[in-house]
Parts: sequence; structure tokens; C-alpha cells
Amino acid sequence: MPRNWPIHITLLFLPCFAMAQQNPVADSLTRLLKTARPDTNRVNLLNDIAWELKFDDPKTAIAHLDSALVLAKKLGFKKGEGNALNFRGVVADIHGEPDVAIDFFQKSRKIREQLGDRTGVAKLLNNIANVKENKGDYLGALADYQQSQQLRREVGDSARAVNAYYNIANVLEKMGDYQEANENILRYLEATDPEENAEGVANAWNIVGNIRTETDRFKDAEIAYQKSLDLNRSLGNEWQVASVLNNLANLNDSQGEDLMDLDSFTQETQQYFEKALTIFKEALAIRQRLEDEEGQAEIFNNIGYVLKNLGSFYDKKGDPALAQKTWAQTEEYFAKSLKIREKLEDRAGIMEVYNGIADVRRRQKRYPEALDYTQRYYAIAKEINDLKYQQNGLKDLARINFKMGNFEAAYQYREQYDELRYSTFTEERLVAEQRREAVYTDRKKQQEIERQQQALQLQEAKLRSERTRFYSVLGGAGLLAILLLTLFSKNKTIQREKKRSDDLLLNILPAQTAEELKAHGKAKARRYDSVTVLFTDFKGFTAISEQISAEELVAELDECFRAFDDIVGKYSIEKIKTIGDAYFCAAGLPEPTTTHAEDMVRAALEMQVFMQQFGEKNRAAGKPVFVCRIGIHTGPVVAGVVGQKKFAYDIWGDTVNMGARMESSGEPGKVNISEATYALVKEKFTCTPRGRVAAKGKGEVEMYFVSGVRSEG
Repeated sequence: MPRNWPIHITLLFLPCFAMAQQNPVADSLTRLLKTARPDTNRVNLLNDIAWELKFDDPKTAIAHLDSALVLAKKLGFKKGEGNALNFRGVVADIHGEPDVAIDFFQKSRKIREQLGDRTGVAKLLNNIANVKENKGDYLGALADYQQSQQLRREVGDSARAVNAYYNIANVLEKMGDYQEANENILRYLEATDPEENAEGVANAWNIVGNIRTETDRFKDAEIAYQKSLDLNRSLGNEWQVASVLNNLANLNDSQGEDLMDLDSFTQETQQYFEKALTIFKEALAIRQRLEDEEGQAEIFNNIGYVLKNLGSFYDKKGDPALAQKTWAQTEEYFAKSLKIREKLEDRAGIMEVYNGIADVRRRQKRYPEALDYTQRYYAIAKEINDLKYQQNGLKDLARINFKMGNFEAAYQYREQYDELRYSTFTEERLVAEQRREAVYTDRKKQQEIERQQQALQLQEAKLRSERTRFYSVLGGAGLLAILLLTLFSKNKTIQREKKRSDDLLLNILPAQTAEELKAHGKAKARRYDSVTVLFTDFKGFTAISEQISAEELVAELDECFRAFDDIVGKYSIEKIKTIGDAYFCAAGLPEPTTTHAEDMVRAALEMQVFMQQFGEKNRAAGKPVFVCRIGIHTGPVVAGVVGQKKFAYDIWGDTVNMGARMESSGEPGKVNISEATYALVKEKFTCTPRGRVAAKGKGEVEMYFVSGVRSEG
């Protein structure tokens, strides 16, 4: 299974890898403490000493903080008490006690709120968000980062409000919301002066690299990583340099894997793996120099993954001896990683290594050993509640038992895998999506709608006031007629403004969702058991964009997307969004239908007819010809309202991912559908089986080209 990308750099504090050593500042403060009286100054001294010792001597730091807490409470020194609680949280987080850290941060936050210290509350929210992010509670972290950012704005701390864009982008990238992550990190870069905050800019380019990697913009990702590397090297930030190198190496490994998925066993594929190994070893040397054991374990494990892929490359290329030799090297690196992670009691890290070893054994066809290591990593995944590894564990257990001839066990594990896979769309997932919706609601547009509603109410109040004044002062039938005419005119104005507000919502949200948003101020996320999604993409778009001006390019895209809008509107299909030159829509929501698959295929065929006509027109005019790939898949999704800068109706789930893979695995000028969609439309359309086709991240998948509509009778 693909491993997680390495950690990103946070803004709370940087890790310290040096062994315990003399701290002259702490020593100096300790000498002052000996003569300090039991007053607020002593509380501050105890807190300051603890802060200096937080990395190297946590026991002494905690003892000083506990003493500070006792004295601060005795003196009624709330500020000192809040600082001590905050520092206790920092010490707990540094030394692997995240839940304890959050508890102390929350207690400190409560005191800051009592003191009316909004800046202090913002800092505590940022600290809490950091811990939640490291725990994997991304929704909670996102909410706290955004609340912290809002407080920063309210108190006029614009610099730290800008920094929050970095943290928010980091979390969104980990959640897989790459569009929102990209918007936030670019806002951070736009507002940050590299001369004043070169380190922040360097870290931001690292996140940009991750986003571009996850969206398959590999060349752009490499450029972003290089910018981050150059800046960090100029600053002498070795730890960050190693982190970016780690990402850059993973990028090369990923590109090698992609080529293998396409059955490309060329020198280019091998070079990607070899380059990844070279970069990893450069990063490893830095981690070793910094005595960063956790970082070393991560890189040892990542090198193992690359060697595992390289072994498969040799095996599929027809050199089993070299494959076995490479896999043997893989296990050496996994063993080094495992030794460190067992020493650090890093259960998640141990699980990751077991997963890698199991995969190597499976590739070597050593199935009993593969089964043993799979059971080990699956047990840890259940222990630490890692749903991703639980899901992959069940899939691997099913696959290995099948290879061993244990068909009944394989079937049972597969059933458990399917159940867990789709449980992410049950009530628990819906609750999480509702939390996400609340976090993502665009405050600016919400406030604008509320402002418009308040303005309408104010206008109505003024009209009532004018009505009373006219009746009481002017009177008379003629004047009353004038009044009624005035009121009618103003009411027409109110109605026009209200219609504009409603039209704004209807332009960006489905009618049902817009009505729910207006009525309740929010729209609940909903699960749909069967929806058909469609993705389009233009062949050679990047090359075409280099041949014509930006204005011409946008005009060409606009003509295509307007035509697509008309077609999907004809079949009551919901346009979700456009992403660059890609068009994404879904049928069967927000109102479920029984004909969504058929409707979508008909729309897709009409899109291709339009593209043929559009291409002929461009060819005759001597313009570049756009050719479109279309992919379609059917399955369950969750839909709801999201958006950091603007409302957006969006959908999530593996169905969306598979739909995108149908597009990328298709061919220009054709409509490529999945087996699930084919089962629903095969009686209506003529389809050509393609057999099992490799799809990135999905293995080999049954696919079909749609040729046209079956003739009646």
C-alpha cells in the first residue's frame, strides 16, 4: 500500500535532537530562583526555567511547573497559572502525551478567556490544533486553526492571521482537499515577504510540492520542492532540508510506480527509483548528523519501500535473481527501521514496517510469512484505531488467503473489507462531514447573505415608519395614493435585491441545498447509495496552452464548458465544479433518480459529439484542436456544502476517485465506463469490453468503451 507522505513542518516549535546538555540560561535562572521570594516573580522564574528545560530535562521542567501552579493559585496570579498550564501542555506534547497536552492547553485557554486575553486564547487554539493535527484529528485541528485565525484578525494581529493560512493549508492537504489547500497556501505566499520570513516561505513551497504531487503535477511539484530546498539550504535549516529531500525522493518513487502501473519497465522507470534512493540517502545522512532517530527510522522504511518497488521492477522485467537480491536489501532497511521504532515504542511506525515486510513476502510468494506479518500490522491497526491500515489489512488478508487456497477465509476477510470500506459513509462519516461542513462554511458569503437579509429587514422597518408618518402627518386620499406608489416602488426594490441574493445561491448550489441553507443557515451532508459521476479532460492541454494566448485559451475552454453545462442541464445532471481543464459532474443527486447512469452516458456521448464538431471548426480556422477523454463510474457518495473562499457543493468517496481513474485510463474521443456503470446501462448502449486495465492506485479494473445507443427493437 502507498505510505503516508512525511511530516510537514509546523509553526509551534521545531524539534530538538541533541542529547541532554548544559543550558546556561536555565542555570542562570536557577541561581536567581534560590533568592527569589514567594511572589509572582518566583512564579515567572519557575515557568521560564521549565521552558528552557522542556526538551532535555522534562522531569525537572514538570516539577518546576507544578511548583509554579501551586504558588500561582495561592497568590491568585491567574496569568502565571495560565502560563504554567500552557507550558505543561508543551512538555507533554514534546514527549509523546498528546491527550495530556490537550487537557493542559484547554485549562490554560479557560484562564485566558477569563482574563479577556484574546491573543492568548488564539495562541492556545493554535497549540491545540497542532496536537490534534499530529494525532490525525484533522477536522478538529482545522476548526481550531480557523478559530485562532479569526481571533487574530479581530485583535489586529495580521501577521499571525496570515501564518494561519499555512497551518490550514497543511491540514487540508492531509485531508486530501487539495483545491482548498492550494488556495490557502497561495494566500499565505502572497501575503508573506520572503525577505522577512524566508523560513515560512520555504516551508510553504514544501506544502505546494505535496499538493502538486497528489494532483499528479509532478514537474510542478519538483519545482516547488526545489524552491523549498534552496531557501532552507541558504538558511542552514538542516532538519527542514531533510524533510523536503524526503518528499522529493517520494516524488521520484511515485513516478516510478506510476510507470510500472502502465507496464513500462524501461530505463526511465529504473532511473526514478535510483534517483529516489540517492535523495533518500542524502536525507538520511542529515538525520544521522542531527541524531534524529525518528527521522532515521522513517527514511530507513522509505528506502525499503523503494527497494521493494525496484525488486518488482526487476522481477517483471524478467530478472528474478536480481529481484530477490534487491528484496533482501529491502528487508535490511526494514529491520533498521523496526529496531528504532521498537526502541521508541512507536506503534504506528512498527505497523508501517510490518506492512512493508508483509508486502515483500507476498511478492516473493512466501505466503505463510506474508500472512504472519499482515496479521501483525492488522492487529496494531485495530489497537491504535487506524482505519486506513485496518482496511488494507483486511484486503491483504483476503488476497493472501486466496493465494494459499484458503478460500473460505479469503471470502470472510473480503466481506469484512467491504463492510469497513463502506462504513466510512455511515452515520459516523456523516457526522464527520457535518462537522467539516460547519468548519468550511464560507464566513464571508454567509455574512454577506445575513447582511442582505438585515438590510431588507431594515428597509421594511423604514417603510413601516414612513407609512406611519405619512398617515399621521399628511393624510388625504391623494397623498395616500402617492404613499402607496412609493411603497410599491420600494417593495419592488426589496424583491429585486432578494431575487439577486437567491439567484446568487442558485448559481452555486442545487436548489434544494440552497433552500436548506437559507432556512437553517447550513446544509446537512447526505449519503447517496447510487450516483453516477463523470470526469472530462483534454488531451495535450498543456501543449495547447503554450501555443495560444491566455485570453484565447480561456475563451476556448469557456465555449466547451458552456456547451457541457447545456448538455448536463438537459439531463438534470448536477455540475460539481471545473478544475483547470477538467469538468466534473454527477447524476442522481441532490434528487435521487433511477436513470442516473443512463442519463450520464447519454450526456457523455453528446459531449463527444460537440467536441468533434468543435474540433472540426477549430481545424478549419487553423486553431489547435481539443480532444476530450471522458470517464464514468457509479457508486455511493457523500454530498454537502464546503468552501473556504466560496460556497461549493461537493461530493466525496471512493466513487469519485474511481470516476477520475476512468477518465485517466480512457482514450481521447471516447467514453470509458466502469463495470458498475456498465451493469446499469448495457441494455441501452452498445459497449466494447476492454478487459482489465491498470488504473492508478486501483490495480487492474474492468472497463468498457461506449460506442453508442442501442437501436430500438
